[in-house]
Amino acid sequence: MAKLYVGLDLGSRHIELVAMRLNGKVIKQRRFPTSESNLRQEFEALTGEVHVHMEAGELAAWVREVIKPYAKSIIIAHARDNAWIAKDPNKRDRVDAFKLADLLRMNRVHPVYYADDRARRDFKQLVQHYGDLTAQEVALKAMIKSRLRTQGVIVHNAAPFTEQGCKDVVARVPSAEIRKAIRQLYKVLAHTLEVRDEAYTAMVKAGRQFPEIKLFQETVPGVGPIGAARFSAYVQTPYRFSNKRKLWRYCRLGVSYRSSDGQLLSHPKLDRAGCGPLKDLARKAFEVAVNSEDDNQFKRAYEQVLARTHDKTHARLTVMRKIVSVLRAMWLTNSPYQDELG
Repeated sequence: MAKLYVGLDLGSRHIELVAMRLNGKVIKQRRFPTSESNLRQEFEALTGEVHVHMEAGELAAWVREVIKPYAKSIIIAHARDNAWIAKDPNKRDRVDAFKLADLLRMNRVHPVYYADDRARRDFKQLVQHYGDLTAQEVALKAMIKSRLRTQGVIVHNAAPFTEQGCKDVVARVPSAEIRKAIRQLYKVLAHTLEVRDEAYTAMVKAGRQFPEIKLFQETVPGVGPIGAARFSAYVQTPYRFSNKRKLWRYCRLGVSYRSSDGQLLSHPKLDRAGCGPLKDLARKAFEVAVNSEDDNQFKRAYEQVLARTHDKTHARLTVMRKIVSVLRAMWLTNSPYQDELG
């Protein structure tokens, strides 16, 4: 059966489809309105062993589910890795679809992991939803402080966000209209906090179906329910990465090097590609574990590296990598944290 390489450029209004043979000959180009029925109709009409390539985005997971029965393989790539597409000055949907098919034909693709388990995909969305609401809370608090500063009311702590502190700072604002506007922001913040708490409850409840979360939060120093849920949701499976260095890079803890002809072009630095929430998880777990009064392997590791290097940043990053490595190892072996192994 002849192989057919299909590139899909996804849009909320239209989808562009280009299908080509192994020799690069285009046998089909179609633009059609975005819908499940149209997708099924287009793929039912394709003949041969169908392989699909599309870029990651809001529609990618849904499209993947719809066309899965019709395709031998489906690769979803990160747009950042497809520079030939992203940086082309003559960027058009049909051209992008052609390039996606051509890259797949030449096996020059950079897949993004998508879980087949619907429950895990849904759980990841719940964790992201909680994270979005938390970010909204932070933004609203910063906005309130900014509004207060414009009125000469300068505060540097969390006092304005207590019941009495709110009354005190608003009372110091000279303009009645601005006081009213700031009170409105406080109302939005109160509603956001209420919804965030509901999202937290939903996230914790959904996380009970994944045993590794309980294992993480109950035994690993510095890892609480939010951190355990994040690691499970964003990593999705311990078999996703063949070694711990690939996990570090995904957690934004890997080091990138740029060199030419054996010479470094810049100093080594952390690779900014990857999952920010996982780096945040590692940082918070590090802070809790190292500042704990109880002895633990992460605290000991930090002190040992710091004594050897006298570099706090290096010691912190080393322990952050150790934390995510321990979580992965526990998940792989389905075994609880053992401090003596550190």
